[in-house]
Amino acid sequence: MQDIIEQARAVFVQRFGTKPVVYGVAPGRVEVLGNHTDYNGGYVMSAAIDRVTVVAAGKSDTAVCRVYAVQKDAESVFHLEDIQPDPHDRWADYVKGVVVELRKARVPVEPFHAVVTGNVPIGAGVSSSASLEVATAMALLELNGTRLPQWEVARLCRRAENQFVGMPCGILDQFSSVFGEKDSILFLDTRTEEHEAIHLPSGSFGLILVHSMAHHTLVSGDYATRHRECMEAAAWFRVRLGEHIQVLRDVTWEQFQQWQDQMPEPLRRRARHVISENRRVLQGRAALHRGDVVVLGEMMYASHESSRVDYENSTPELDLLVQLARQHGAIGARLTGAGWGGATVNLVREDEMEEFARRVADAYTAQTGIHPTVYRCHIAPGATAIHD
Repeated sequence: MQDIIEQARAVFVQRFGTKPVVYGVAPGRVEVLGNHTDYNGGYVMSAAIDRVTVVAAGKSDTAVCRVYAVQKDAESVFHLEDIQPDPHDRWADYVKGVVVELRKARVPVEPFHAVVTGNVPIGAGVSSSASLEVATAMALLELNGTRLPQWEVARLCRRAENQFVGMPCGILDQFSSVFGEKDSILFLDTRTEEHEAIHLPSGSFGLILVHSMAHHTLVSGDYATRHRECMEAAAWFRVRLGEHIQVLRDVTWEQFQQWQDQMPEPLRRRARHVISENRRVLQGRAALHRGDVVVLGEMMYASHESSRVDYENSTPELDLLVQLARQHGAIGARLTGAGWGGATVNLVREDEMEEFARRVADAYTAQTGIHPTVYRCHIAPGATAIHD
């Protein structure tokens, strides 16, 4: 992380002629279990990883804000009193959305300069967007001398993505980036906000992220369609079971089994995925409390199969990676994040990680001609702000 901060400082000095005052640092995350359950009021398990976005910030001596993204080699310039989405610089909308929400929360944001950089894989399904949002919030809060509770930071960043960017995500990604704990899997009940960090058995296994190198984009298309289908499925059950059914979280597995034969497609499969996925998260949580990583791994494989068949948010490349993971000894594997491209997360015994990564990458390339990117991930702490 220190090398990324040093890079942010150097670029900031080069572009703006002064040192930054503060750095917002926020990790990406892997979703261990709980695929598309968050906006359905359900349960999730995730982990912050040692891949971060850094936002270096300092106050501007002009009336405008300037934000430069190193990886994009692009700069966004805007006035605080006239913040508009930019279809040509979508990355900047994540920053602007956070600024809008901070000001709604009466944080006294003043004109600023910022540099954005990091090593969170973009398009891998590990939420580089939430990492950028949270890093922006941490930097600007510190820069303007304001503190907010962790939950309010997470909620604020989610609102930025929902309302300004136009992505109807749940709170999993922002929660994970804010609340991450070293060597611990996070559990969240998205309705009650009950959460805990469950420490992993020492030295038993690690997480390997394998990027399929298939294109991954979310703002339009399939994600919004699945969100709508889930709301329609909940409405279908509401007519039959009563007004207490607001989201699919409210439908029990037994109720689903009773009514599933009468449900239209694809709502039946979407509901089956979400309702069964909630059960898998609770089973995985209980297993992890027992230190039983084998059962957790079984839940991961079952989760991917449900995503493949019922939620239809996998791809042939992701399916192949999960198949290869099973062949080469992963305890568990599944797509991570929204799907439709991106990466798989693999639960692997610590002493087998290097060999596993090599074999899966070689086999994937042999069958597809695509060279995947493999990341050995350490489970990391959540977001912070650092003064220069």
